[in-house]
Amino acid sequence: MKIILIQPAYPHSNGQKYQTYLPGSLMNVGSRLLKAGLDVSFVDLNISNVVNNPYGFAVFKAKVSENDIIGFTVLGPPYIPIVIQLINRLYAAGAINSEQKILIGGEGVARVNPADFKRWFAGLNAIQITNDHDIALACGIHPVSLVSAYETSMVPMLQRLSDGELLNYLTTELSLFLSQGCKFGCAFCSANKNRREQYRDEQAVRDEITFICAYLARIEHKELRIYLSNLDGFQTPAKLEESLRMVHEIATTYGITPVIRCLATSRCTFQAHREDQDLLGRLRGHGLTIVAFGADGADEATWRRQNKHHNSLSELQTVCGAMKDAGITVELLMVIGFQDDGPRALWRDLKYSILQALKGRIIRPYLAKSQTPSGRWEQDNPQVKAFQDDASLLSRLDYAMLGSAETHPKLWQRLMVNSVYLTIITMLTPFGKCPTSPLVPVPRGPGRWLATQFNRLMPFDR
Repeated sequence: MKIILIQPAYPHSNGQKYQTYLPGSLMNVGSRLLKAGLDVSFVDLNISNVVNNPYGFAVFKAKVSENDIIGFTVLGPPYIPIVIQLINRLYAAGAINSEQKILIGGEGVARVNPADFKRWFAGLNAIQITNDHDIALACGIHPVSLVSAYETSMVPMLQRLSDGELLNYLTTELSLFLSQGCKFGCAFCSANKNRREQYRDEQAVRDEITFICAYLARIEHKELRIYLSNLDGFQTPAKLEESLRMVHEIATTYGITPVIRCLATSRCTFQAHREDQDLLGRLRGHGLTIVAFGADGADEATWRRQNKHHNSLSELQTVCGAMKDAGITVELLMVIGFQDDGPRALWRDLKYSILQALKGRIIRPYLAKSQTPSGRWEQDNPQVKAFQDDASLLSRLDYAMLGSAETHPKLWQRLMVNSVYLTIITMLTPFGKCPTSPLVPVPRGPGRWLATQFNRLMPFDR
């Protein structure tokens, strides 16, 4: 049985600008399927210019047609219309036939309502992958043969990559799958939440870091840049420290310097720091250089509406100060402008962003999208129905994108949240305090070309 795993291109690529990052989830799945006896190949459309290149697309089409199963990963809602377009193009080119299975997996569809998935992928013979059982069933293997993602090293797939792919992936920041799960349940978050954090098997992580550092040493690249997968790095501080110590030890053995960043909540970080005043200093010594806190504004009423009861301005200030003392850069993720936010909340968000930037924090603003297709939206909501009826509108759920009529139906409120969002970016970017670049909704009629070109010019988000 042959399967090809496909990483779709960044939605705003233009045939020349591509977002390069190691697709760790596909590497993990591919390694698991290799162990189960499948013949696995891989294509990353972010680094292979095949969609906009006639010759490249012909090669890609031929490669796809050789496989029994075609698997696509969807990172988030904006990637769904991109994948649908690509599948339709492959069908039109004769690269896919009715006997081949098309699997659609990844965080962007894992918790999508099956009825919505079927509506969006109607007529494409696509199978929604939500868990390991779905993978095993679709690939015709016994579930027992599919080793857990937490016990699997992605080294078998890394060994199949070309030197060019390894160079692209491993010399840029890569995501290290350490853990998944968050005990909190923020309403707007579509991640794997309301569950205990689970860490991976240590040996699997050790194998990956050893392979990567050996490669970097061979090409004399002296830095290993890592973004941790943890939804809240300080939920299990002992495991975090143990993992970073291991990464640091392996990297320094090869003469490599690890540069690591992660996400965290102020609550868990505050508790961990209170119990161990030296923890942050030790983590800094192991390579932790940036911690991004999910502040998401500065309005307590908004936090309550979004079930973000663990946020506290006083605790946030305490941990920001402790990070600074330890030599760790603080980033504040500011998801603002929810559909119910009024002038008071937005003023607080704006003021807090500016004041924190003056204190040296990096501000990363994003525009909240109250709708999420991950199985929790209201089925009778007219805004939701618009997304259900037209998958192309899912691109408007990008958190870097300005609000639209589909995400913020009240014109006055939409203008207000867009203005605050752009004001934060405009005021802080020239001073190096805001790495976020805004995107604009692409209309169907006049202005479509201009909006598309604008989005293509915007730098990638981190």
